Amino acid sequence: MYEATVSVAKENEYLLSYVKGQMMPTLGDVDGITAENQEKFYSFFSLACADTYRFQIQRRLTDVVSQALALGYKNVYVRKLLNVDKSNFYQNVLVNTICIFDNDYDKQAVCRLLDIDKTVCMDGYYNFRLEPIKKRWLEITKLVSDNFYVLSDSKMITEFLQYLLESTPSKVKKLSVTVDGDDFVLYGTGNKVLEPTLSLAKNTSCEEEIMLNALFLKPQNIKIYYSQPLNPDFVNMLDALFDTEYVEVH
Repeated sequence: MYEATVSVAKENEYLLSYVKGQMMPTLGDVDGITAENQEKFYSFFSLACADTYRFQIQRRLTDVVSQALALGYKNVYVRKLLNVDKSNFYQNVLVNTICIFDNDYDKQAVCRLLDIDKTVCMDGYYNFRLEPIKKRWLEITKLVSDNFYVLSDSKMITEFLQYLLESTPSKVKKLSVTVDGDDFVLYGTGNKVLEPTLSLAKNTSCEEEIMLNALFLKPQNIKIYYSQPLNPDFVNMLDALFDTEYVEVH
């Protein structure tokens, strides 16, 4: 039987929840089993499956843990260095967007360091094994911190995001979004449901996640279906960057 365990410090437990949530469907397909354990400072998620499915589960677990390290901890790192105001919508979107760019490169670099056959302590990797990758993160963060006025001015943040949009290709022509409380669903051309890109930021809002996906997908126009009032900062940023239509539903 193949077994694996992932652990994380309690303060970053939300990233272990991400790992668990991503692994459960795959484990369900192979009749895998799971267990969770709590200690004073750490939380653990363990899984097991028949040896027949060893390589399938290894590949999936490597992919998921690498994403948690490459994106989730990058978000932690950048926010700490920039001293981001957690209540500032513009700053949150900026950091989430900075972190998602070059994510594929970061993830591949983490994959090369990851040994999934041993118990994976994600905080241990972050603190002691990711130094070469964190140097790149530091360089990116320094570009913003050296121009602090960008971080402190919502207009400048919007202009910076516009610059990023202009340098990336469009992935969908049209984007529709249904917003229902803290949940949202993305629809592309032909009403195809799209898998959302997650920021893996701690305590992120629904509108911050939608904004990240809009910036990542770069549609020609966006239609937002909503039933509750939207964050004014969210509306202002969308209107500044995209051709947006709002449809209130009851």
